[in-house]
Amino acid sequence: MKCVPGGRAGVRSPAAGCSPERERVRKFTSMLEIHGKQECPFAWRARLTAREKGIAFEWIPHDVGSPDPRASQHNPQQRSPLLWDEGFPLVESLVIAQYIDESREGRALLPGRAKERARMREVIATVAAKLEITPSHARDANAARRRIGEGHAMLEAALSDGRTWLGGDAPMLPDLMVWPFLALQERDGAAIPAHLQRACAFWARAKERDSLRETRPRALA
Repeated sequence: MKCVPGGRAGVRSPAAGCSPERERVRKFTSMLEIHGKQECPFAWRARLTAREKGIAFEWIPHDVGSPDPRASQHNPQQRSPLLWDEGFPLVESLVIAQYIDESREGRALLPGRAKERARMREVIATVAAKLEITPSHARDANAARRRIGEGHAMLEAALSDGRTWLGGDAPMLPDLMVWPFLALQERDGAAIPAHLQRACAFWARAKERDSLRETRPRALA
């Protein structure tokens, strides 16, 4: 689309920018609140994203003996996770992760180019989605283990080109969406099998990340 003065319908004015990359999003500086359950892997995703983005946040779990008053004020339905940004509540871990990435300064967690960004979202919708399960929280533990095995195989295939991370040279949103579930699966005795060498090496690298260690639920510390 060509940029011309006037701002007519269907035509972007110069003020809107002419870059083929994503339009710039106004960056916010307010302190984020991340609410949720202590061991919830979806809430862990949100904390991981904020930590990898390099921004400060407050973790406010509601399932503790004396929860912060903001837990009932800002998250009365006890959603996990829920993001609170100065009166703006948001749920769903992937939506929260993308909002954090787009609304805050810091390292980009999705590529700028549309095709590369779409590929990362495809990995989230396939590999990460397949791994969104743990035996201890499943109705059918055996079925969960079968699905986890399929997810581990998909992870191995996604790394078959020799990339360090699903996102390439540095961890990006697809990586962060996977790590909490790999941790809980390992705890539940459903770790990545040794013959999936690329996936095992990927997980070993992830466990060395400060972001994963610092946001880990206390029960897993």
